Amino acid sequence: MNTYKVYLAPMDGVTDPPFRKILCRHGGYDISFTEFLRVTDVPILEKAILRDVPELRFGGKTEDGTPIRVQLLGDHPGAMAATAVAAVKLGAQSIDINFGCPSRFVHHSGSMLLAEPELLHTIVSTVRDHLPAEIPLSVKIRSGFADKKEAPDIVKAIAIPGVSEIIMHCRTRKELYKRDCIDWTVLEPFSAEYPDINFVANGEINSLSDAVACEAQSHCTTFMTGRGAIAIANLGYVIKEKGLPYDTVKTLNVLLEIMNEFVEMDAEPRIVLNRAKQFLGYARKANHELAEFFCVFCRSEDLNNSFKLTEKFLTRIGK
Repeated sequence: MNTYKVYLAPMDGVTDPPFRKILCRHGGYDISFTEFLRVTDVPILEKAILRDVPELRFGGKTEDGTPIRVQLLGDHPGAMAATAVAAVKLGAQSIDINFGCPSRFVHHSGSMLLAEPELLHTIVSTVRDHLPAEIPLSVKIRSGFADKKEAPDIVKAIAIPGVSEIIMHCRTRKELYKRDCIDWTVLEPFSAEYPDINFVANGEINSLSDAVACEAQSHCTTFMTGRGAIAIANLGYVIKEKGLPYDTVKTLNVLLEIMNEFVEMDAEPRIVLNRAKQFLGYARKANHELAEFFCVFCRSEDLNNSFKLTEKFLTRIGK
């Protein structure tokens, strides 16, 4: 067993409460991040926070005991701070600020703000000043807005006393999610320069070998994984305990859990199927045995039929 820690990344439209519940049940993650809560110029109401983060009703943890970190996205320092305080009042154990989302639909927030280090500093400082001292605050960024040479100024702007972790997606906003643009070496100098802050590597951490390579290049031993965590449902355990990735049978049983979870929530059949296909779309990239089943499953437009297809395939391969 190594000393690695692995966090489940926030993924807008993916890691909602039911997905977090299932992925944390299997993944072995040290912390799970919420999808970002979009803060405008007014704080988010408590009932809206609880709607998006129902785990706050249960001590700020998932069913299996994984701590939840509430992530906020916005450009208004006061409203961000007030929302963070409200989340803590409701039971949040820690807060994260999102300066990493590259979506063009996020207006003047997320990684758009990386071009404005002074505003980054103001937001982080304001949130930190309003939070209780014992509540950890982390900040998620990218390695730059347009160029990784911007990283030192970005980190300097947010590395204030009271920030416990900086999570860097090691691509610039301009590079989006291009695999060949990943550069873990950008993180390498910061741990020595800011010894009181834990630096977390994010981006293309999809296997144990990726984590080992990332550590060698970045000196990080804490990693955040997003798409890889869906492709391999037990990825946290794979990285931390050198376990084997889930095989086809175990992956399809996770699929059934996801479908049943949404059914129990009274989700529309269309939504259940869309989320199941979303999961399979990632899983087939890590397990080529799922390619044939994925094609068959995606043609199904009937929920009951999709359950039957899954059970039939499991029986065929030796459930």
